[in-house]
Amino acid sequence: MKTILKYPMAILFFAFVLGMFFVDTFNADRYYSEFENTVLQQKPTFSWQSFSDGTFGNQYVKYINDQFVKRDDWITMKATADMTLGRTESHGVVYGKDGYLMEKLQIVEEKPSTAGTNVVAERTFDRSVANVRAFLEMYDKDVTLSIVPNSYPVLEDKVPYALPIADQEKYTQQIYDTLSQADNSLEVIDFTETLKEHSGEYIYYHTDHHWTTLGAYYAYVEYCQEKGLTPVSLSDLEENKVEDFYGTFYSKAKRPGQDSDTITWYDVPVDEFAFVANTKEDPQLLELGEMVEEDGLQLLSVDSMMDERKFQTRDKYAAFMWGNSGYVKIKSSHNLDHQDGKTSRLLLFKDSYANSMIPYLTYNYDEIIVVDLRYMAKNVSELMKEDCDDIFVMYNFSTFISDISLANLKY
Repeated sequence: MKTILKYPMAILFFAFVLGMFFVDTFNADRYYSEFENTVLQQKPTFSWQSFSDGTFGNQYVKYINDQFVKRDDWITMKATADMTLGRTESHGVVYGKDGYLMEKLQIVEEKPSTAGTNVVAERTFDRSVANVRAFLEMYDKDVTLSIVPNSYPVLEDKVPYALPIADQEKYTQQIYDTLSQADNSLEVIDFTETLKEHSGEYIYYHTDHHWTTLGAYYAYVEYCQEKGLTPVSLSDLEENKVEDFYGTFYSKAKRPGQDSDTITWYDVPVDEFAFVANTKEDPQLLELGEMVEEDGLQLLSVDSMMDERKFQTRDKYAAFMWGNSGYVKIKSSHNLDHQDGKTSRLLLFKDSYANSMIPYLTYNYDEIIVVDLRYMAKNVSELMKEDCDDIFVMYNFSTFISDISLANLKY
């Protein structure tokens, strides 16, 4: 006993590990972390197949990490320690200047198995371009493409010096060149220079990977100019603000003392807003709208473009467009470019960046069909049979180069 007592630190460490083991054993598993704004790994089901191929082991390690007792507090402590030690990044997120958090996006020849989502393999990049190229070659229709830059190539003065990150402008031009060769009728609208002209304004959130509604508006105006449409003036819209927004970058990095963002949104009335809704995951939706059958789908028809319930949660950006749905149909009677006897229609393939831009587009089309390929509700081959004035593919750069669902464009 006296020998053991000579090593008090070892005793304390063993006691701590043993105590944490027992506490963690009886700690109830959580499905979702509001703090990190993410779904947590649940206890995996054992099978000899998953054990032999390593799937079970990988999932179990992630389960232990995700469900560790007081996980939120440990994450905060790590972030504080990182800042104290002078580190400029955490979990693939960079601590930029003036309170900006930015993704440390890297494109590498081979992605290490331990790398985060901010690291993309070159073959994944090439696959995304090939998927869109195949789509363009399949259809004899005019298509418009925009790859929206993420914050760091636009807010260059906020990026730490000599940070090793992907050159988005170079890669974006490479994408445009490759796809224009496949379809010489492809119309490219590059928002980069327009956004740079307004880089001193609040066009990207500090804590989130999205652009703000102001950034989306400047891009919308350029889109209208290129298409010969009449942009709605912000002064004609009813402005609303929601404070205390902490986005996806903060969920990963937890920068101590980080100021929150403000979401500005506009109450845009429409004649119809109907979408494919996950009523099993969110049964309350059935109380907020009416199920209708339209375009061969069961859609939830609601009175607003915004799910204002989300403003009471951590994931406040999900209020736009009621989150991401595989299929949304919008009808508008305030089209500034309406022609009597004609129904103008936009088919939009998009990611979540478009969600804060679409309300503006209701002032330029009588109908908008919005498709998120990650939640396919209808084959693209069926959608392309529709008589549309414009077909618009709009993705932010980070999602475009890594999203495997772009393969759905071929079906």
